[in-house]
Amino acid sequence: MFGDKAILGNRETKLDERGRMIIPKFTGVEENDQLVIQKSYIGNFYMIVNLTDIKNKVKRFEDLNKEFLKERLLSSVVGVVKVDKQNRIFFKDFKNFAIERKLFFHGSLDSLQVFKREQDYLDHVEHIKKNR
Repeated sequence: MFGDKAILGNRETKLDERGRMIIPKFTGVEENDQLVIQKSYIGNFYMIVNLTDIKNKVKRFEDLNKEFLKERLLSSVVGVVKVDKQNRIFFKDFKNFAIERKLFFHGSLDSLQVFKREQDYLDHVEHIKKNR
């Protein structure tokens, strides 16, 4: 199940003609997993994260009386999708993504970052290397 183990790996993929995207095997996704599509806080890439993680963060922000953080988190969520039998999700309903056909994945332990431009992905990798 997505999020049960560390998500490590990277891959380039394409949306098919119907706006579907195959989620890489290294993520551990299974049929009927629910994934949250979340716009990142810096705005230039998107994340696919486990729905349970979002619920836990909302609860933690409520417990800490951090309503502004809860609101920021919830406003970044743009949709919830279910994984089909072929490990695909539909992206065509998320018009605000402005996604081209090619996407770049990067596993980040508990989430999967999805970059819509190769340069964004390369910049991200360079940032990681510099900050080790």
